[in-house]
Amino acid sequence: MLLRTALVQFVLLILAPAIFWVWYSYYSQRRHRQPLVLTAFAFLLGFVAAWGCVKAYLALPAIGVPANPSRLLSRPAAFLLYSVLVTGVLEETAKSLPFLFMTRFRDFGFPGDGIFFASVVALGFASYENIGYVTTLTGFELVGRAIASPLTHSVFASIWGVAFERALIARTRPVPALIRGVLLAALAHGAFNFLNLAPPLSILSAVIILALWLWRIGLTKRAAP
Repeated sequence: MLLRTALVQFVLLILAPAIFWVWYSYYSQRRHRQPLVLTAFAFLLGFVAAWGCVKAYLALPAIGVPANPSRLLSRPAAFLLYSVLVTGVLEETAKSLPFLFMTRFRDFGFPGDGIFFASVVALGFASYENIGYVTTLTGFELVGRAIASPLTHSVFASIWGVAFERALIARTRPVPALIRGVLLAALAHGAFNFLNLAPPLSILSAVIILALWLWRIGLTKRAAP
């Protein structure tokens, strides 16, 4: 019974939201849909990147940085810096590395591929991350996290995915553009985390996601024929 409950939770709270958003990203690519095997590979790389990110968090105390920022909640300035410079930079960098690997495939380079592969990698990342929350959260908080996390991770990843693609199309150096996009995404990611845990300001975290989501939809439509 316990095993069956865990399996149901895994399917409904981990796989189902991820599959839905992968499906959404895949069918948003109207001009050129990437092979499903590459899509699955990008998702898997994102999953592995999240595992590596967890290991990086656990190593932070060795350099005097806490692995968990919860004790900083009573110090807003310190928590904001941690959210941007540690959580934002570390997680967005971790997601961007497998994305950079995916750009080496010859299928990469069509309009919209930057958002697509960045999103799929981010969805794999969020899926691994959500596994940990299955054992620590319950009820509405768990369901909300399972649904929202894939969306927020993919939206933040879209920032550097688009930056890389635009530089590639403009025939400028894409890697510096990717780095700038990662830093911008880290700022948005960190601001979201900070605002989301500050009750009087939590509505602003939803505004950030909504604004980025509308921006992403506009880019996707322009990439379509």
